[in-house]
Amino acid sequence: MLYYFKIAANILIRFAKAVFDLALFSVFVIQLTVRDLIYTVTNPFLPSRRVGNVIPRGYPGHGGSWPEYTAPKRGEDSRSPCPGLNALANHGISRLSNKTEGILPNNGKRITYTQLSHAIQHAYNLAPTLASQLTSAAKQLDQGRGWIDLHDLNVLNVVQHDASFTRPDIAFCPDQSYPHTDLVERLLDHASDGKHLSLADFSYYSGLRRAECKRSNGQYTLSGSFLHKMIGSGTSALMYSIFGGNIEALRVWLVDERFMDGWEPRNREALGHTIAQALATSLAVEFSIDEKQALRTGDVFYHK
Repeated sequence: MLYYFKIAANILIRFAKAVFDLALFSVFVIQLTVRDLIYTVTNPFLPSRRVGNVIPRGYPGHGGSWPEYTAPKRGEDSRSPCPGLNALANHGISRLSNKTEGILPNNGKRITYTQLSHAIQHAYNLAPTLASQLTSAAKQLDQGRGWIDLHDLNVLNVVQHDASFTRPDIAFCPDQSYPHTDLVERLLDHASDGKHLSLADFSYYSGLRRAECKRSNGQYTLSGSFLHKMIGSGTSALMYSIFGGNIEALRVWLVDERFMDGWEPRNREALGHTIAQALATSLAVEFSIDEKQALRTGDVFYHK
């Protein structure tokens, strides 16, 4: 009798927790959507941030002045599949310094979600809502700690995704912490004008990567998941909006995972780049992708 009572109690407790978590998530989504709508509607009526002041005064990167770059120590420092986070850690505060708002620790360890959100918001001129949305993905890996190491993000379909522009699929490369230069250079070679990757270039190259990865990877995960495809298209959208598709700046950011001297975001919205803006650009990329497209002259599938 006591055994069945314990089972019933556990069922009720877990059901109550699920309802509570769902309610919290619903509140989070609603308030995030409302706030983002306000930022999106207000941005066009405010003056854009001036060149040299896109990153606020007092934050790393203001006026294009970034903290010293320090390459990560393999086997010691923690890094992720995301060049945006890795760059902030590579320019980050040392292990011996006090934490500074707007930058990540150089070792990439024990990063709080507030620290993560503030860092990407100010470094890339994102609206607080978009920074919160991007950071929320990492919370899936929290396990109740309240912090993550960057290497924790080396898990499929949280930040990392198949058909990446900078890493082979995780089925072939379990450690997604470091970029593969040959893949990065191949992406940059697809700039139609030789200087900037357009949205059409990103869509074409996404189609090429998806087709070849689907063919070669028996564990390929993007085929049946629109959500996971949108992770990749969202990456393209942000590279286009934040860097203007500039291949010189992107090469430094994607290969070395650092910022060029004097670099600041190309998006200059007064309240930061919003979820709605990023979503609109992501959808434009995604719905232009054709995995059965004719290849451009000289293109072949990547087999390395």
